[in-house]
Amino acid sequence: MAGMSPEKLAEVKERLLDRKRRLWQEVKQQLKSNICDGYQEMLAAARDEEDQATVSLMAETNLTLLGPKRQELEAIEEAMNRIESGSYGYCEVCGQPIEPRRLEIMPEAPLCRNCMSHREKLAKATARCLRQFF
Repeated sequence: MAGMSPEKLAEVKERLLDRKRRLWQEVKQQLKSNICDGYQEMLAAARDEEDQATVSLMAETNLTLLGPKRQELEAIEEAMNRIESGSYGYCEVCGQPIEPRRLEIMPEAPLCRNCMSHREKLAKATARCLRQFF
């Protein structure tokens, strides 16, 4: 959607901001829920290192579950920066315009479909090589 009108860019920006607000609400709610679910009480009641390790593992698991939300928040922030810099709608790798339909579905998308496909293939090949050696 390269060369978007100012109105269309404002619409995209509002969609991104709305998603960002909703994600932050989800993160806050999840953190609040974890605290209210007795984490502090379990930590205080932990009698030995094994109990403390279990409580720590639970806390790490809860934070790990927030990982995808953190990644999406970062992608949204990067998209907002691209809007401000005037590079929104162009692939960060090849510089070609990103398909309009792709941006409608994923307004935070930094890559065109071809470059994303190449990146995914490379990641899979790298993972296969690493599994062979480790």
